[in-house]
Amino acid sequence: MTDASSGFDAFCAYLQGKAAQAPPGWPGTAWFVLAISEECAGIFTQYIFVDPSRFLQLAANAPPLQFGTEGFAPSLVDDRNPARHYVAFVFIGFWLPKFLAVVFLYLWEIAGFVRYKGHWSSKDIVCGRIGIAHGEWVRRSGPTVLPALAAAELADRRRIHLSAAQFDKNRARGYTQP
Repeated sequence: MTDASSGFDAFCAYLQGKAAQAPPGWPGTAWFVLAISEECAGIFTQYIFVDPSRFLQLAANAPPLQFGTEGFAPSLVDDRNPARHYVAFVFIGFWLPKFLAVVFLYLWEIAGFVRYKGHWSSKDIVCGRIGIAHGEWVRRSGPTVLPALAAAELADRRRIHLSAAQFDKNRARGYTQP
């Protein structure tokens, strides 16, 4: 693993820390999803009904926490903060039934297609579908499942293979520690 100050490793460490802070039961699970959504995706739900324009403005701006792209699977990265898109759709998958969540994902991407003058992001669709599925898992099982789900599906697998290759090379040289 690389230094956990940025990138995917920092994102997983963040998720683990937040999951550990979550109170037990449904209230804790909801707290967890709301907290990571505010901090990683700029989703401030307190403004949805009282000031929708502020809600949309905050959601469009950079979120308080950003993790960069290092260590995220390249097949999911189309901007400088893939954690933001992923967490936004964990939020959607947690709160909406799957059908509505997927419809929302495509409507969001269509809006982005118009906003960004013809840029369609298939990587955002894939990342959003993963986020929706993980949001469903969190709803059913609680926040402690999310770090492992993220690690299993969002990590750059080339790093894993490189690490295993380096371990084998070191073992062949007689080193006991990778």
